[in-house]
Parts: sequence; structure tokens; C-alpha cells
Amino acid sequence: MPLAPNAASAANRRFAPWAIGPWVLLLLAAIGFVQYLRHAEYLYLGVAVAVIVVCAGCILRQAWSRSAMQVLALLLAAWSLVTAVLMLQQSGDFEIARQHARAQPQLGEMALWMIARAQRTWQVGIALKLAAIPALLWLAWQLGRPAVRAQFRSRRP
Repeated sequence: MPLAPNAASAANRRFAPWAIGPWVLLLLAAIGFVQYLRHAEYLYLGVAVAVIVVCAGCILRQAWSRSAMQVLALLLAAWSLVTAVLMLQQSGDFEIARQHARAQPQLGEMALWMIARAQRTWQVGIALKLAAIPALLWLAWQLGRPAVRAQFRSRRP
């Protein structure tokens, strides 16, 4: 016999913009999981599993995962900021690489093309990190609001 939907739980399950964050983090953690497993980086693999578990709990609106997701969002925002600063410190390396490639004509245009491609990838990485910082801070803030807190439920016995 199918279970009848509870009106209270239906109201709690309406669309919430904050719920997009855990889904995006879940997808990114799953991609990272596959890459870390492939390269046998077990520490990062464990971190990816922890992120997946917290995101799944948040998607299911389990009460234990709300505070864990807040902490995770703050840690990821700090990590994005630190790694973006470290990446920005290396911005001059592309010009040095171009000078080295021009000094060695046997490398040809392919070397310059590869450097330009690496620089575009670097620019996209910086842009994504800088966009992630306010999004993650917003997610942490949203998860602390009473209206969002009410959407989470405690574990059933």
C-alpha cells in the first residue's frame, strides 16, 4: 500500500534555492572521487567521500547534515580563496614560458599554443574559484537561517 504524502513534509520539500548548492557540490565531489581513485590519492579520496556523505544528507534534509554543510561551505570558501591567491602569484609564469619558447625555435608554434591553452585554463580556474567564494558563503549563511533550519528533520527512530 503506498504511503500517503504528509502535508507538513510536502511543505518542507518545496523548491529552495539553497538546495542547488549541495547538488553542485555533490556532482563536483563525485568527479573528484573518480579522479582521486584513478590516481590513487587516498587522502583526497577520503575527503571526497566525506563531502559526498554530507551533501547527500543535506539533499535529504537530515538535521545532522545542516551544520556539517555550513562548516564544509566555509572551509571550501576559504580553500578557494587561498588557492586563488596562490594561483594569482604564479601569473607571471606564462610570460616566462613564452619567452623560453620563443628562445628555442625548434619548439615552434605548438609550444606557444600549449602555453596559451594553459593560460586560458588557468584563467577559467581563477574565475570559478572567485565565483565559488560568494556562492559558498551564501550557502553557509542560508543554512543558518531559521526558515531553512526548519526544513531539516531529525533522524527517525
